[in-house]
Amino acid sequence: MKSVYRILVVAFVSIGIAALLSIVPKLDGSLAGGAADTPVFRPESAVMLSDRNLVDLLVKLPLQLDIAHVEWSDSILSVDLRSGPDGMKSEIVYDDLYVLSQAGFAGTKNVKRMLVRLMEHPSQAKGVPQLLMAMDAKRSDADGAAAGGRLKGTKEQYIVSSFNLTYTHRWMDRLQH
Repeated sequence: MKSVYRILVVAFVSIGIAALLSIVPKLDGSLAGGAADTPVFRPESAVMLSDRNLVDLLVKLPLQLDIAHVEWSDSILSVDLRSGPDGMKSEIVYDDLYVLSQAGFAGTKNVKRMLVRLMEHPSQAKGVPQLLMAMDAKRSDADGAAAGGRLKGTKEQYIVSSFNLTYTHRWMDRLQH
């Protein structure tokens, strides 16, 4: 008989603990003053770009080319990308141009124009960098669907059709080889 009472006591204690545990999440919400839950994985909202957060924004970007120079002035973001003297695939360049345009226009509120140059840096430290190509991108030219993350076609097609690109003979020679 004593074992039956022990089993009943353990069962009631277990039910009581389970009931108390179900109340704990409700207590947490009432103690917070009715504050809404904050999701753990929320999309990053567009930021106001400034001199203070410019480096933070660019460091997070998954660029394949190195950044040689950056300038932020009057809602214009200028970026120089570094290319070595040896050949590279044009897909890498267009991927980086796409990433930069997304960061500049979809990731910020106040970038109105982006100027991106691809510079070929010689293998010798004394050589002068040569321009390969340049992109002049305006927020008004950015396609709304691509800014929202829905890209139609390839990144190269988006960049070529949306923004003003200028190619040098040096770039054209690289593509032919």
